[in-house]
Amino acid sequence: MQYTAVRPAELGAAELRRWTELRAAARGPRNPFLSAEFARAVGAVRPAARVTVLEDGGRIVGFFAHERHGRVARPVGAGLADAEGLVLEPGAEVDVAALLGRSGLAGWDFDCLVDGQVPPGAYRTRRELSPVIDLAGGYDPYLAAVKERSKKWLASTFRKQRKLEREVGELRFEPHSDDPAVLRTLMGWKSAQYAQLGEWDRFADPRIVGLAEDVSGSGAAECTGFCSALHAGEHLVAAHLGPASGSVLSWWFPGYDVAFGRYSPGILLLFHLAQEAARRGIVQLDLGRGRHDYKDAMMTGELVVHTGSLDAASVGSLPRRARRIVRAGLRPLVRGTGPIGRTLRAVR
Repeated sequence: MQYTAVRPAELGAAELRRWTELRAAARGPRNPFLSAEFARAVGAVRPAARVTVLEDGGRIVGFFAHERHGRVARPVGAGLADAEGLVLEPGAEVDVAALLGRSGLAGWDFDCLVDGQVPPGAYRTRRELSPVIDLAGGYDPYLAAVKERSKKWLASTFRKQRKLEREVGELRFEPHSDDPAVLRTLMGWKSAQYAQLGEWDRFADPRIVGLAEDVSGSGAAECTGFCSALHAGEHLVAAHLGPASGSVLSWWFPGYDVAFGRYSPGILLLFHLAQEAARRGIVQLDLGRGRHDYKDAMMTGELVVHTGSLDAASVGSLPRRARRIVRAGLRPLVRGTGPIGRTLRAVR
């Protein structure tokens, strides 16, 4: 096995075709965050983005997109992507620790690794659940399933929709808006939301703004940008930006005008988006990690993703291993109630 690390923009037409072929050969829905197009979009704004190309006997058998934070690999689109992992030829066996070492890395800290890819030797691993909407049977069967499980909530939601139309104006849904004002407004809503929650404001970073604009304008089959908008009369009341492959749409950056919050416009937009996704043949709407009441009401299932770490099979990983061993050894002392424990906690 040979490993060659390149910048996403350095991938040639043959590599890009092979990446698409490998995704098409895999079973199950294809998450847009694992596409070559998303890696290239991230690479355009984050210089640390890399793709390791895996070759066996001169034949490409896989790709590993990541960002290099020092000598540690993290997800490509770290802090933004809802899925990460290797894109591999079916049946390909890869020693990931060796891959890291041969790529000049000391380790890998994964945050949203797709199920089934946790490598041997990984530690500090934790399973997390990501709710999804299954649209394989179409929108009407999905709506019937929501009604059976959450009849009162669904009736209340559609009453709000009728009230919004009566009091504000007729609803108009745009699956994708090319109007840059829609995306700017959405980013402004999100920044205000992050400030209210005391969270990191993604859109204070011009690189993330650039990534959002790139994804919004993407027409790539495996990473199509959907900047969706819901209008009530003359008012933009909710919007969403997310990438989609031919089979999965990611619920990525949703937002709404708080002045119309009593009508739940964000939830109404999600229903419209699910209907449009089903019409286009998309079989899964990935709502992303994090529990919310509306996700609990609208989801039909959950995906499993994993967080954790892996050390490279190389001498270069020894400092990383040593730090981990020292921390593990000090942990019981830090928890102690005596003077050593108090001193260590103060130092920490």
